[in-house]
Amino acid sequence: MKQDPLSSLKKELENIFGRKIISSRDCNQMVEDIYKKTGETVNANTLRRFFGLVKADYPPSSSTLTILSKYCGFNSLEEIEHLSSNDDPEAHINKEEVLRYMVSMFKNTQVSGSQEKTFYPLVEQTMVFLERNPSLIDKFQREIAKTPTGQYYYYEKLANIDRLNDYYGDGLRHYLRAKNTEEGKIFGHSMQVFRYWLTKDKERLINNMSEIASLTATPSFPDHILGRFIAAKLYYTNVKGGLIDKILDEAKRYHGAIIARREDSPFSFPDFELIICEALLLTGNYDEGAEYLWHGKTYLSASGQDKNTLFNLWEDFVSLRRDNQRNKKESNPDKGAIYNSFSKKYTTIIKLLPTPHSKSNNLIQNQQLAELISETGYKRLLSLPA
Repeated sequence: MKQDPLSSLKKELENIFGRKIISSRDCNQMVEDIYKKTGETVNANTLRRFFGLVKADYPPSSSTLTILSKYCGFNSLEEIEHLSSNDDPEAHINKEEVLRYMVSMFKNTQVSGSQEKTFYPLVEQTMVFLERNPSLIDKFQREIAKTPTGQYYYYEKLANIDRLNDYYGDGLRHYLRAKNTEEGKIFGHSMQVFRYWLTKDKERLINNMSEIASLTATPSFPDHILGRFIAAKLYYTNVKGGLIDKILDEAKRYHGAIIARREDSPFSFPDFELIICEALLLTGNYDEGAEYLWHGKTYLSASGQDKNTLFNLWEDFVSLRRDNQRNKKESNPDKGAIYNSFSKKYTTIIKLLPTPHSKSNNLIQNQQLAELISETGYKRLLSLPA
């Protein structure tokens, strides 16, 4: 049955944006994201009318529809209409040919150094395509796990936190089978520890931690793998109870080695600091987390890199929880962009979480938070330490 093209466009917009549009704040943030991705400007009031938040006396213009379509990766509304015109939206796709093409891009592309950022949009568009064609996901993840580029970028560097409790997390079994090394085991099981910490599945968290408890990560391992290893230990200790002093000492040793080797790679991103900062803050270790936050932002500043990163999100997070002044001004949920296309839902949850001294009772915000928690399964985030 043919769907209304405007309804299909709304669905695409919410998929790309990462959540349902239910408030004026959402529209304001989408305006920023549209400009960031397309360079085009759409009026926030236009979006409010389009999503039915206010009465619309007239339909959106063709130019507006074209901009919104381009934001979703299409050239026009007609392309979206064509995509949604069949009962089976995948009926016209030669799935095996598409799958081979997608895998070949990862298999035959060698990416390193300054080329990394140019490869990220390819991974992002691949994810968008897979979301539209879910029957391809498992086959794609199985094949991509066999390629070094797929292992490094798809699974490790651009970890899909929004789908960690879904197909990405399930696909880690293919990664672990293909990369049966200590590095691979540490990363794969550490991500599962994070998954089951977020979902409050203690038994599975312990099972995955047991898989890496006897492994030793050497300082020569990539920054992001060392970060995930330390983070897994922090999440495990948080659930089991205990002191983190030895974990912090281990983290400092790895950090020292990472800083030393950055002299040969001055423009690398501080993944280690970001991952450790996140784990420490989520487990209530605010002073220690703030230290790694400072290290990360200082390195970005010294290397002249873009400052609009997830460190900003965690800076707001810790400042609202360490400050004991009840009259402190609340953080602005509109501040900053959504920084990672693979963690939009997750970062939105972090932004929407109530603070210890929050006096607001925003029903729309609470509804949005509840929906995102239900969708991701990340129940732990509702009971973070004050």
